[in-house]
Parts: sequence; C-alpha cells; structure tokens
Amino acid sequence: MPEDKPADEDVLLRAAIDRSVRLPVLFFFTSAAAWLAVSVVLGFVQSMKLHSPDFLDVPWLYFLHYGRSNPAFMGALVYGWAMQAGIGVCIWLMARLCRAEVKNPITLIVAGHFWNLGVLLGVFGIFAGYGTSMEWLAFPKAVWPILLVAYSLVVVWLFTMFHRRGPGEVYVSVLYILGACLWFPWVYLTANVFIHVLPGSGVAKAATNAWFLGSMTYLVLAPMALASAYYFIPKILGRPVYSSYLSTLGFWGLAIVGGWTGVQKFMGGPLPAWMPAVSGAAVIFALIPVLAIAVNHHMTTLGKHDAIGTSPTMRFTAVGAAAFTFFCIFAAANAFYGLGKFTQISQTTMAFQLLAVYGFFSMCMFGAIYFIVPRLVGCEWVSGRRIRFHFWFSTYGMIALVVLHFFGGVWQSHSYAMFDVPLENAVSAGRPYAIGSSVAWAFIIVSNVMFLYHLSLMVFRLGRKGDEPAMIGHAHHA
Repeated sequence: MPEDKPADEDVLLRAAIDRSVRLPVLFFFTSAAAWLAVSVVLGFVQSMKLHSPDFLDVPWLYFLHYGRSNPAFMGALVYGWAMQAGIGVCIWLMARLCRAEVKNPITLIVAGHFWNLGVLLGVFGIFAGYGTSMEWLAFPKAVWPILLVAYSLVVVWLFTMFHRRGPGEVYVSVLYILGACLWFPWVYLTANVFIHVLPGSGVAKAATNAWFLGSMTYLVLAPMALASAYYFIPKILGRPVYSSYLSTLGFWGLAIVGGWTGVQKFMGGPLPAWMPAVSGAAVIFALIPVLAIAVNHHMTTLGKHDAIGTSPTMRFTAVGAAAFTFFCIFAAANAFYGLGKFTQISQTTMAFQLLAVYGFFSMCMFGAIYFIVPRLVGCEWVSGRRIRFHFWFSTYGMIALVVLHFFGGVWQSHSYAMFDVPLENAVSAGRPYAIGSSVAWAFIIVSNVMFLYHLSLMVFRLGRKGDEPAMIGHAHHA
C-alpha cells in the first residue's frame, strides 16, 4: 500500500524525535515538579507567617520568617518550577514542529544541572541572609550569571533545531518559543546589570525591578505558555487554528507592548510621571493582542467543547488560557489610579503574581506535561482520578488564593489610607484573608505532591500499559 508509506515515515520520525529529547525533557520536568513541591510548601509557610508569626518558631528554623520564606518561595516557583517546565515543553515542541532530532542531548542535561545549581544556591542564599530586596530577583548577586549561562546553552540548542527544521511554514508556536529564547536573556541580563552591577539610586533600581516583572510575565512566561496552547488545542481537536492573522497579531502585539509594562505600579510615586503613564498605557494596549489570542482559541474550540471535559491537556490548557485573559484585564484595570491606589503596597500584588505564574502559566504547563510524558516513556498515566484530583484542587486553590489576596489587599490598603488610626488596624484587617490563604495553600500542597508522585511513576515507567490514554471525563474512572 504505497499511500501508507508517508504516514508510516511520519510516525517513525516522531518516535525518533521523542527518543532524542527523552532525557533532557524528562530531566527538566522532574526537576521542575520537585521545585514546585518545595515552592508550594514555602508558599504555605510564608502565608502562615502573615497571621501567625510564631508558626515554626524554633531556633533551627529561624530562617523561615516571612522576610526570607516569601522571596525563597517566589524564587523556587519562578526559576525552579516555571522556567524549567517551560524549557522542557519548549524543547519538545521545537523538536516536533521543526521535525528535527536533538543531537547530543547531554549538553542540555548539563545546562539543566547548572540551572538547578543556581536555583539551589539562590534559595539557600536567601535563607542564609544574602538575598536582595528585589521581587523575582531576590537570589544573591553571584547566582544570576549561573542561570544566564545555563539558559544560554539551552537557547543555542533551540536555535540549532530551528536552523535544521524541515520544509514548511513556521508555526506560531515556534515564533513564541524563539521570542522567549531571545527576550529572557535580554530582560534578565539588563535587570541584573542595572540592579546589581551598575551604581544607581534605589528609585531607579525599584523601577528596573518593576519593569523586569512586567517583561518576564508578558515576554517570557506568556510566550512559553501560549506556544503550548497554540500547539495542543488544534492538535487534540484535530483542526487547524481558526485564524493565522489573529495568531500573528497576538504574537507581534505582545512583542511590541510587553517590554513597556510593569512600571505602572509606581503611579504617584517618586518617578517621572511619564514612566508609569507609558507603562499603564502599554498594559491597556496589551488587551488588543490578548483578546485576539482569546478569540482565536475560542473559535478554534467552537463546537468541540466536549474535549475539554475529557482531555486532561485540554482542560488544563483551557483554564490556563482563561486565566491569562483575566490577568491581562485585571492588569489593565489596575493601571487606572482609582484602583491602582488600593493595590500598590498590599497583598493584592501577590494575587496578580499568582494568577500569572500559577493560574495561567502553570496550568498550561500541566496540560503539556500530561500530553508529552506518555510519548516519552511509552506508557500511560496511572490514574485519571489523580489527574482530575490535581486539576480541581489546583484550580480551586488558585482561585481562592487570587480572590483572598486581592480583596484582602484592597481592604488592607483602605486601612493604610486611614492615617488617623494605628497601623495595627491595617495588619488586623488582612488577617482573616491570610488565614483563608493558608487553607488554600494546604490544598495546593496536596495537589502538587500528588502530581510529583504521579510523574515519578511515569518516569520510572510504572504507568499503565496500553494504547488508551488516561481521561478525566465522567465516563472514565481509571
């Protein structure tokens, strides 16, 4: 049957590509999942410290006070979990979309070891008292060159695969991956040089830090997650993306405005007025590409929403894509002074960060991992119930955290503004919300420890043998 030969060759090529990326991708996934478990435990600890400072108040755990547990938690979440999960997904996607095998994958694993070494030194450096006061840049000054070099090694291999790509058009997911490859070194190097190397005022460093947070969200985490969404949604549904024009608009729109965001958080602060104004306008203009992306995803799934109810990848990705839209809408609303004055110096900032890193990015990564891992290890996930458990606990936990931090922060800021009452009133105002957040963190800990255990079974090839994938619909209870 000659007509079957091209299809057989395509299957063999995909199998060869999966074999070539198996070691580095599984290394990044397992490292990321381990750091995620560490980060959510630290998230619970720092949440408990907000309302119960005596929690774990023993001499040998003195380093777990809020001033150290909070930056250690964000460092482990962003660099330990998010970046490594994103790198693993990008390696697999680039190899598949470029139809190119990875040559000498050991180099990628070496880069991964250096990355984990940097994160480990960063977290322990914070606990030892050598951290900085900068959000998402709290690791000691000596750590950032290690992470930059490790990421650069990964970038070299991603561009090598792109250079060796097969014939055909460049898919939008590839554009997002290449964008993240270029933008992270630029953003990370620039921020660290201006904050840690070049002398400057505290105000300038704070503005640089705010720019870094905005650029990391719009130019690094968002492209990685959108690359995943743009690949898996049409892949699972068996139909092309609704509009290539909207895909292009979304990519270039984020590329143009993403690097101008972040500084709007200092509206009314000791900065030239044009800086937060321009940054606020950029966040608002970002709604154009974001809505284009949302419409494109919705129209692609139109008429096939049943897949969201049964496919783990589709369900996680759908929630992640929706969270991205909500995050960008909230960020745009936050750019107006009427709301921004209540969200600048309170726990509301944590709500935005969690919605971006866990609500949007992480949910897309979970969906990608549930699709990719069975193709690398040759067996299926052990239990659809565990996947469903992971999904619901993560989703409800994330929603609870975002809502509690947002409204608790707004109420806290309102109390701060009452200059004629003691400061303790503002602290007391946020206490009930902090207690609720601790409960939500407990659910997220259980969820992600289960995820790490489930992933470990797959890595050791202890999953189910057979061709039927683990589904999470009501008709599938495996």
